Amino acid sequence: MGKSDLDVFFKPRSIALVGLPRGLKAGKVFLLGLMDQGFDGPVYPIHPTAKEIDGLKAFRSLDDVPGEVDMAIIMSPKETVMDALKGCARKKVKAVVLYTSGFSELGGDRGRQEEARMQKIARAGGFRIIGPNCMGIYSPDSKIASFPGLPRVPGKVGFLSQSGSLIHLFVHMCGSHMLYFSHAVSYGNSCDVDLYELVDRLYTDDDTQIICSYCEGVKDGEGLVRVMRENALKKPFIMWKVGKTSSGMRAASSHTGSLSGSGHLWKGIFHQYGITEVKDIEELMDTVMAFYHLPLKGEGRVVIVSGPGGPAVSAADAAELNDLSMAYLTDNTIQELKAILPPTGTSIKNPIDVGMSASFDLGLYLDTLDALARDKGVDAIIIVGGGATDELTAQYIDGLVRIRKVSGKAIIAVSYPGFIQDEGLLEPLYTGGIPVYSTPERALGAYSKLVRFHRLRKARGIKKG
Repeated sequence: MGKSDLDVFFKPRSIALVGLPRGLKAGKVFLLGLMDQGFDGPVYPIHPTAKEIDGLKAFRSLDDVPGEVDMAIIMSPKETVMDALKGCARKKVKAVVLYTSGFSELGGDRGRQEEARMQKIARAGGFRIIGPNCMGIYSPDSKIASFPGLPRVPGKVGFLSQSGSLIHLFVHMCGSHMLYFSHAVSYGNSCDVDLYELVDRLYTDDDTQIICSYCEGVKDGEGLVRVMRENALKKPFIMWKVGKTSSGMRAASSHTGSLSGSGHLWKGIFHQYGITEVKDIEELMDTVMAFYHLPLKGEGRVVIVSGPGGPAVSAADAAELNDLSMAYLTDNTIQELKAILPPTGTSIKNPIDVGMSASFDLGLYLDTLDALARDKGVDAIIIVGGGATDELTAQYIDGLVRIRKVSGKAIIAVSYPGFIQDEGLLEPLYTGGIPVYSTPERALGAYSKLVRFHRLRKARGIKKG
C-alpha cells in the first residue's frame, strides 16, 4: 500500500462517527470540530439507541447508513472496537481514525496483540487505520478537525504528533502568530499507519512546505530513516523528539506504547539527513515561524539594531553562539549611519544602538534600517524596539513592512513582553513576512536553524524547490 492510500484521510467526502455520545462527553469534540469547520459532506452519527444527535439523524450501525462512507471515526468502548472495524470492512470504508485507547500504551503483550489484530482486519477489509489512542486529522482546506475552535485558514505547515492534545495546543500557539496549517495529524499508537508513511505523504503534498513533528517513538525506524534519506532537504523537516532519556523512554512507552531510542542515535540521523532538531514546544514554534516568514537565502550575516542598549549586547553573544556572523558594514553604509544618528548616545558599530530617543523619533529607526537593507553584506536585520505610543508603534511597524517588501531581506522583530501593549498591532508584521520574538536569543536561535538548512542545501547541491 502506498501514499495514495492515505489521501482519503485528508479529503474525505463523508464521515461516520461511530460511538458518538449524546451528551457533552469527550468524543463529542469530533462532531463539534466538523461543525465548526463547516464540513460540507454528510456526517453520520452511529449510536445503538439514539434516533438523532445534535440535529443529525443517527444510525444503529454502519450497515444502516444509506450512502457511502469514506472515513469512520471510532470512539466506541474498547470491547466493541473489533466489531466496529469489521463493520467498516463490510461498509467498504476507506479510512479509519481510532480514538479509543487502552491498547499497547498500557504495556504487556495483550495490547500489542490486539493492535496486530486491528491491522489484520484493516488489511483484509481494504482500509487503513490511524491510531488507536489518537485524535486524527485537522485539515482546514477540507474543513475537518478533531477539536472546535481551530483556525479555518489553510497554511503551509504539516504537523505530525503522537499526542492528540499537543495538536490543539500547538495549532493555537501558532495561530496567534499567524502560522497556519495544511494538515495536522495525531496518530497515537500507530497500529497501522506509521510516522514514516505520514512524513512521506507530506513530502509529496504540494500544500505542505514545512514539515514538523512531535515524536515519542517509532514502530518502523528503518522506514522512517529510508524516507528521510530519500527526501533529505527537499523541505524543512523540524522534529521535536522526546523519550531520549531513560525517564523519557518510560513515559513514552506508557503514553503511546512506542519504542524510543538513545539521544545519540537520533542526533546522528538528524545530522545525516538535514533534520532540524528542537527541544521544546517554544523552540518548535520559533523555528516554524522562521521558516514560514523568512527568505531561504543568505549566509547568515546579521546586523542588530536596538534602541535599548543592553539587549544589543546579549544579541551579539547569541549570534556568535548560534554560528552566525556579525555583518561588516560597507564604508558607504557607515557614512549614511553617521548622517542619520546623533553623535552621542548612539553607536554605528554592529550592533547598532540608535538610542532611546528613537522611540519618539522613528526616523532614527527606519532611516537606519533603509541604509542597512541596501548593504549587500547584510543578510538579516534583527530589530529591537518600537514606538513610544501605540500610534508611533503602528507607524514603526508600517515602516518595517515597507522595508521588508522593498529589500526582500530577512527582517526579524524583537518585542519584549510588555514592550508593545497592544499585541494586535503586531499582525501586519506577520502578514508582511516579519516574525516577532520575545527575545533576541530566541530570534537568533530560530534564524540560525534556517541558515543551517540553507547551507546544507547549498553544500549538497540542492536547488530551491
